Amino acid sequence: MKRRVAALLTLAFTLVVALPAAILALVPSAPAPQSALGTGGAVAAAEENAARAGIRILEQGGNAADAAVAVAFALAVTWPEAGNIGGGGFWISRDARGNVTSIDFREAAPRAARRDLFIAPRKGGGGVPSSETGPLASGVPGSVAGLALAHRRTGRLPWKRVVDPAVRLARDGFVMTEPVSASIAGEAQRLSADPEAARIFLPGGQPPPVGTLFQQPDLARTLEAIRDRAEDGFYRGRVARTIEDDQKRSGGLITRGDLGRYTAKLRKPFRFHFQGVDVLTTAAPSSGPVLAEMAMMVEIAGTGRFRAPGVESMHWLAEIEKRAFYDRNRWLGDPAFAGVRQSPFRDRPRLQSLVSSINPRHATPTAALSSIPAEKPTTTHFSVVDGSGMAVSMTTTLNDSFGSARVAPGLGFVWNNEMDDFATRPGEPNLYGLVQGEVNSVAPGKRMLSSMCPSIATAGGKVVLVWGTPGGATIPTTNLQVILQHLLRGQPLEEAIAAPRFHQQDLPDAIQIEKGRFDEAWLAELRKMGHEIREREKIGRVHAIGVESDGTLRPVADPRGGGAALVVRAARAASPAPGGTPR
Repeated sequence: MKRRVAALLTLAFTLVVALPAAILALVPSAPAPQSALGTGGAVAAAEENAARAGIRILEQGGNAADAAVAVAFALAVTWPEAGNIGGGGFWISRDARGNVTSIDFREAAPRAARRDLFIAPRKGGGGVPSSETGPLASGVPGSVAGLALAHRRTGRLPWKRVVDPAVRLARDGFVMTEPVSASIAGEAQRLSADPEAARIFLPGGQPPPVGTLFQQPDLARTLEAIRDRAEDGFYRGRVARTIEDDQKRSGGLITRGDLGRYTAKLRKPFRFHFQGVDVLTTAAPSSGPVLAEMAMMVEIAGTGRFRAPGVESMHWLAEIEKRAFYDRNRWLGDPAFAGVRQSPFRDRPRLQSLVSSINPRHATPTAALSSIPAEKPTTTHFSVVDGSGMAVSMTTTLNDSFGSARVAPGLGFVWNNEMDDFATRPGEPNLYGLVQGEVNSVAPGKRMLSSMCPSIATAGGKVVLVWGTPGGATIPTTNLQVILQHLLRGQPLEEAIAAPRFHQQDLPDAIQIEKGRFDEAWLAELRKMGHEIREREKIGRVHAIGVESDGTLRPVADPRGGGAALVVRAARAASPAPGGTPR
């Protein structure tokens, strides 16, 4: 077994293999991912200033957790479409001793929220409130609490040191880049509707020009409170009072009581085995179980069907994805509430029956699945590995690009619109077209279901891959297709991330493909098999780190969205184990 794993890792991480001619024909103009090599640590993230903040923390003797916290807070400044302190997400880490920490810091519904919040008109007249815009669209933010808990349990450096880079980026500013300016321009209409958002992001009615210094003094003061008082600087005191006052003025539901009661939760990681590696991912209310179910069904169906790209592989994978999303929509949600089930997602006899229900020559209509046994999606993901082998995989979001496009007055942070990730109207599609069930309906204090599933793969007791992606509903399928390309088909990590992607999520019952990246003859055959094909520009934006057999780190940033893949060239001497870090 050890020899087989070693051979697999050698193939997957160190050989430079040519893509099959069929794939080369599909991606002639695909841009190359950004990647690097080093041994002292690595960061792959959506924005370079934030990635460099993490690298500097590693160079100062911090571990992967310290660097991840620094990157996360820096992204709240330099990647405002998704980096945040006003949203939430999931963290999973594994240290060199094999200790795993999985944290759910998903947003929660305010205590005054009710099941019919987005169904019935509000008292006093008016229409049905929106779960995408306005003050009722936001859940209680979890990011600050999650990062504070992660640092307490796994960090090494003092808290103030890892938060301070974000403070300085907000206070002193950073040079506006084309990707950030373009991101703001893309949401200018929504941002202009909120006076505070327009003041910050659209000075003079336009996005800050590329090359100018972009400063955010209000956000800097909020980050200073967090730096000096950790989570109490956000959930209590001046910031909490300001949040409550603004919510009252605007008709929102979040109170200081909601903020003070919020806690990030330690969760048991969701584990599964795929192609010689053990995968650690996040449990409900994330979609880690969906990723596990799909990967296990690929192996049950027979990996020979998937070793080469083509009509057969796409058909089988689309049918697997459809069944996994059917399960997601009826069984996943906040595990503190009734009806949520995770065990079926890795129940092998049940998964075998799911696979046996696949017709190898024709698509299964969604309506037939009831007889089977019981991203503008914008999020951001980053991966960090340090020189000792500790790894962090973290995905965080505001839901839509710039969340609800509202900024907390005087506080500088962008509000999420995560209430739309509930089944706000069970049986009807949300922002991502997902049709979800009663198990994910709105309830006071409840956490909404998420597509996020940051993951870490290990073999022989060592981390070999850290990866994840934004993309709304496409997150689990993107994460699956990366490991299918990398671990099953043996593509180098850069090529596995650049490869064409597609997605099936049960409803709408269609295969969504990246435009212009698939053979038209294949698509014609799939249509004959009963599949509807829909085109979209891009699917996912993966930021991953591969760890080669000699310890070399290979961070890779997806060419679909740029970002940064940076390394510390040489490893530092071993440092004391984390825990009990002074603030």
